[in-house]
Amino acid sequence: MGSGKTTIGQALANELSFNVIDTDQWIEEQEKQRISELFQTKGEPYFRKQETKALETIAGQRLIITTGGGIVIKEENRQLMKEKGNIIYLKCDIEEILRRLQDDETRPLLQGKDKAKIEQLFLARKAFYEDADIIIDTTGRTVNDIINELKMLIVQ
Repeated sequence: MGSGKTTIGQALANELSFNVIDTDQWIEEQEKQRISELFQTKGEPYFRKQETKALETIAGQRLIITTGGGIVIKEENRQLMKEKGNIIYLKCDIEEILRRLQDDETRPLLQGKDKAKIEQLFLARKAFYEDADIIIDTTGRTVNDIINELKMLIVQ
């Protein structure tokens, strides 16, 4: 979270004339509830099941799917992502993530903005992230710079 998935996904989709679907937004539309409310009313396990449902359901040509950072926790989700296409990991230094998230109240797992909690989440997921097909470091980089690198890597 905070690595730029939504921003970069949308910019890349615009650049390539692709559609983009964000799994969190898809879940909010299906559930008629914000993710933070869903965590409160139905809990994290329910939300994680909805992430899997999103991956199973979302399909199309010329499509970029952006996800929440925790989607990689479940083996089933990682397998679904591999089957659907290339997985891109937008890597970012913890300090920059903290800076980017400092005013974000929408992330239920980060209430309180505890640096140790962010680091713990990152370390628990790191091996899954690094199993991606493409890894791009977004730390200190502009959206255009990242998009240009991605276009070169994807077109190959």
